[in-house]
Amino acid sequence: MNVMDDTILSTKRLVLRYQRKSDIEFLVYLWMDEEMTKYTGGPREKQTLIDEFRRISENPREEEYNLWTIESKASHNPIGHAGFIPKEIKGKQYIELNYYIDKEQWSKGYGKEIARGLLDYAFKTKKLDQLIAIIDPENEPSKKVAKAIGMKYWKNEDRSGKNKSIYHIRIGETERVRG
Repeated sequence: MNVMDDTILSTKRLVLRYQRKSDIEFLVYLWMDEEMTKYTGGPREKQTLIDEFRRISENPREEEYNLWTIESKASHNPIGHAGFIPKEIKGKQYIELNYYIDKEQWSKGYGKEIARGLLDYAFKTKKLDQLIAIIDPENEPSKKVAKAIGMKYWKNEDRSGKNKSIYHIRIGETERVRG
């Protein structure tokens, strides 16, 4: 694949792009890190991750909604994983906005930056009318990002035996939170 044509979206400091084989080592590290996965079910099994990321890198455009590699424009190195995952809530399908920033890059505003980029992409390019974010109630940084991009608390729900807070935004609700 031509490296130049794998960009999904671009922000001031970040590029969200389709996964490459060269991302596998970084993504495995990200998803095996205890601190990174604290609110999302804990570290994943290494071989399962390797197999999944290899499969995705063979055909990175296969799934319409997936998590993609976040790359720093300055260093061209991967710094996270973000995108959309279909979720069912009470029998209805929703698209969940997800972002995972490497802990070495926390507190630099990258979460908010990529979340805003994803919101614009969802509403303008994918023509979605709403998005959700499923967040552990103790994950204050993620709740802060959700609120900063205009998402509002919707409800709590038991998901896989854990209480989760669900945030929600509809198209048109983003214009008032720019800045």
